[in-house]
Amino acid sequence: MTNKIILISGPTATGKSSLAKNIAEKIDCEIINADSIQLYKDLSILTARPLVEKEKTKHHLYGLLTGDIKWSVGKWVDETKALIENIIEKGKTPIIVGGTGLYFKAITDGLSPIPDIDYLVREELNDLLLKNGLESLYLDLQKVDPVAAEKINPNDRQRVMRALEVYRGTRKRISDYWKMKRVKYIDKPTINFSIEANREWIYERCDLRIDNMLSDGVIDEVENLQKKNYSKDSPILKAIGVEEILSFLKEKISIEEASDLIKFKTHQYAKRQITWINNQMITWNKINAQYSDKNVVEIIKKL
Repeated sequence: MTNKIILISGPTATGKSSLAKNIAEKIDCEIINADSIQLYKDLSILTARPLVEKEKTKHHLYGLLTGDIKWSVGKWVDETKALIENIIEKGKTPIIVGGTGLYFKAITDGLSPIPDIDYLVREELNDLLLKNGLESLYLDLQKVDPVAAEKINPNDRQRVMRALEVYRGTRKRISDYWKMKRVKYIDKPTINFSIEANREWIYERCDLRIDNMLSDGVIDEVENLQKKNYSKDSPILKAIGVEEILSFLKEKISIEEASDLIKFKTHQYAKRQITWINNQMITWNKINAQYSDKNVVEIIKKL
């Protein structure tokens, strides 16, 4: 296992953290978080962040940031690279676990050469979006980068905004960056596992998790978050469930309506994760989440 890294990805609520912990108890490992929302200190209940301070195995990059700090994939890679080197120097094996596909792509394929862009550029675009609408921004993209505009769906707000953000922030078209070779910062060999399960089973697990969150104090957690007065574009406010619980606290919707909306959005998120895994992790070793007792033995055999 010298110099190797274990990668574990999968849709939300499929037991990734538990699997990583069980492996770490059998072989000498330390765990690194690859879930972008679990980087934040706020909302440990809503984001299902593991209670790492109570674990025997050392965990890294959980509850690291306040909710208003913006982190790029590049920053995550920098931190993860240093952690990997430190863990391996101690003779241990790093396990990277989470559901943020871009983090895993950065490890296996390298980083896009697009530099970090000043957050003010995104804020200006957000203002234009509110003022003129997405259609207007897409027309702007057609003018400055017709190649990207042809490949991006006019209704894909995130990708339209990103393409314009890149052009405004670097004065180069995102389609030009697409032609450039990705830069690989982590060159250790990886052993890759993706957790899979029946979609309905995943949805049931998501719903159970949300029911448990509501009974475990997530409403108080979001109410406390509101008191911190983070700016409206803070990353933590984009966590699924924040908007719905805030609407309940403002008496705009009932708690039942809030719960249903959170479940619906969580199902959509899981569906997007499944699509990503099916498209981007085709060659990864598959682990069936519904037979968790066999997972650890299966992975250790492959190692």
